[in-house]
Amino acid sequence: MATTDNEEDDYMSDAFLNVETVKDVRPGLLLTHEQQRLHCQMKKRKECESINKTTGAKALEEQQRQEGLEKAIDSTNKGFSLLQKMGYKPGSGIGKNNSGRVEPIGIVLKTDRKGLGREAALKEIREMKKSMIQSRRSAGPSVCEYRERRAQEAAEKLDCLDLFRCQRVCRQMDLEQDIQEPSEKFFWPEEVPEVDVDEPEEKELNISLNEQLEILNFYLRCTYNYCVYCGTVYEDESDLMEECPGPNRQDH
Repeated sequence: MATTDNEEDDYMSDAFLNVETVKDVRPGLLLTHEQQRLHCQMKKRKECESINKTTGAKALEEQQRQEGLEKAIDSTNKGFSLLQKMGYKPGSGIGKNNSGRVEPIGIVLKTDRKGLGREAALKEIREMKKSMIQSRRSAGPSVCEYRERRAQEAAEKLDCLDLFRCQRVCRQMDLEQDIQEPSEKFFWPEEVPEVDVDEPEEKELNISLNEQLEILNFYLRCTYNYCVYCGTVYEDESDLMEECPGPNRQDH
């Protein structure tokens, strides 16, 4: 049966099947497995080149820095030239009587992502621990203090919960800064506070729960600007001092 001009072709007819499919040439469209494979290879090659370029730049920077540090300062340096004009002789100490330092002040490079206030906070924490232990040792054990603590059992439970919250937050923030071990054994929840045999001051007296909470809370506030009672990380120290009511639970 012949078909008319207005009648559409059957979808199973030869006229329909023989029509050449128009190729989709939209940019960025990967049609075949071969195109996809080549695309993945090119992407991996660019990533490797980028990594090698970055690594090479770091190695070159380290080499140039080391060469500069090993090179002695000579008269071409303006500061060295001024010292010579004031009577300084190479190899002798600085100062009126040549009793000052001979070598220049060393360079300390900061290559990690730890907070700038962390070292200062840890140093002050060590002083706090010594002061706490000395204070308790001079006062001696007291039965009244023991009974008072038993009467404040509810408050101590709250301190225990606060300490555990601080430990979890401290572990999370330290790991984000690539700190793989806690600065103090009680800073992270996995570690049980133990007596350090290298410190004779802590052999007989352990740090109490309240003191651990005070130290760890101080560390979080100084290092990460974090208040456990507010549950907030503030932008900087001034923001913490202005917005946070205080460092203790009673302040909140």
